[in-house]
Amino acid sequence: MNQTSVVLTTLLHYLVQVRDTMEYCLRKDSYDINLFKEKKRSVLVEVDQHTPLKNIIDNSGEAGEKLEKAIRDFYAEVYADDSTILHLADDGLRVDHNQHPAIYRHVLPVRENVFAMCNAILNDAHAKNIDVEQVEAAIKAEEEMYRGVCFLTLVQDLNRFFDEYNKARNEAKGEETPASRFIGNDISEMIKNINFVRQNAKVTNQTYKNMEDKVVALMEYMTGRRDLPEGKRFPDVMRETVETVNLYLRDAEAAFRAVYPDCIKALLDQVKADDERRAAGETPETGASAQDNPAPADTDKGGDDPAQA
Repeated sequence: MNQTSVVLTTLLHYLVQVRDTMEYCLRKDSYDINLFKEKKRSVLVEVDQHTPLKNIIDNSGEAGEKLEKAIRDFYAEVYADDSTILHLADDGLRVDHNQHPAIYRHVLPVRENVFAMCNAILNDAHAKNIDVEQVEAAIKAEEEMYRGVCFLTLVQDLNRFFDEYNKARNEAKGEETPASRFIGNDISEMIKNINFVRQNAKVTNQTYKNMEDKVVALMEYMTGRRDLPEGKRFPDVMRETVETVNLYLRDAEAAFRAVYPDCIKALLDQVKADDERRAAGETPETGASAQDNPAPADTDKGGDDPAQA
């Protein structure tokens, strides 16, 4: 694995850890404590140690400073010991599902910033004829899964807020109330988040686009920009949209899991080889080291299966 692929794979691993935070926007009976601890460690270690991400941040001026602050703010609100969103208790991990919007506000911009780094490095590698085929395929698969995870969580929250909004209006005999306006703001924020995810997507295949079109149609039904299909009600189109996203995500996740472990294994093998060269007083091939490239604790699982939520 060449140096460029080493850097890209460490950034890919970070993308996975940030993405898997979205698991806590899915309502489950329980969450894996060990995976939570690994995500908590991984979010901050990349900016606390001399890693490729930290090196890029340090050499990116004001933009780098803003990203590092965003990452530290992300950790402080979501993963810190005093977080009110995720809290370890004697009976397991407690998740405050009323605070999903806060998770989105951190995860979405941090993830897209690191993803943009990956794309810039890939473009540079192509221009220099550097072989990055393996990690590029894994980054592509990760993005396709990430978009599905985002749409699944955001659409489920959009549906929930839409139901709550209609309930509030019905209780007020159709009148707008402070409660309905507050919920309306939540709906607007979910739509804004969905559009942000769409606008940053690089995925163009027909399967993804068909799924994205269903999500767009749902938003237009809710905002009155499109009439409901004949014979269908809101519960029908809401359910069908979630089913479509789940089917897409099932396949996208399988494709990601088919390539990601091999990519991580190649990184770990390179790190080991370089550390052995250093120990023997030789020059490492890439400069990779266990300190600069913290290994994931669970390289082949990558979080609980969101498609089963």
